[in-house]
Amino acid sequence: MAYALGLGRNPASGLFVGQPTSSRPKEYRVNPITLSLIATAAVSIAVPACAAGEDQAFDAFRALCADTAADYPAVVAKADAGGWKPAEILAETMKGVSVTDKTSRTQAVGDSILTLFAWRGVTPTSVKVSDCTVRVERAGFADLQGRAQTWVGMAPQQATPQKAIFHFTDAGTTHRAIASAEYEAAAAGAGLEIMTVTADGPGATLDLLKIKR
Repeated sequence: MAYALGLGRNPASGLFVGQPTSSRPKEYRVNPITLSLIATAAVSIAVPACAAGEDQAFDAFRALCADTAADYPAVVAKADAGGWKPAEILAETMKGVSVTDKTSRTQAVGDSILTLFAWRGVTPTSVKVSDCTVRVERAGFADLQGRAQTWVGMAPQQATPQKAIFHFTDAGTTHRAIASAEYEAAAAGAGLEIMTVTADGPGATLDLLKIKR
């Protein structure tokens, strides 16, 4: 799974970039010349067991990550306003990116706990990268995928029984699906966004990664 940005993520601990066709950790690779994304982030964080409903889980992801386009200051502001509490989470970011800011939070939803991990950084070639993840340990993958598909307004470009990946860019108030040949132009324009819904045992992870030149 590679961009061509020069980015890679060390999968040694909880949060890692994964191959869409396999659960085995892989790396992003990026070089300074092109930005050809083949696949995107899949996230796994060790957190206490929880049982939030799919509506609540996706609503939290939408408010924090999707509606903000993973913009780090906006994510933090939403988390603060929503009463998300600081948390200690062991999580990797991405090789090739100098991370400037990161935060991890939790919030009780009924008798459940949602977990947030967000960060931003820049590559040596000044490519801006930001990521926002919400994980819930007990939630229906198919239901969350359906909610994600409704929000983004398109079918996933890559899908397996355990993972769905959407590649898109913002087009005013809507989202436009993009093919691999358009990744470079999208990153140089409004930004390349990759949303991933991943089944994670009895739960699921929702992730939005944004790349902007």
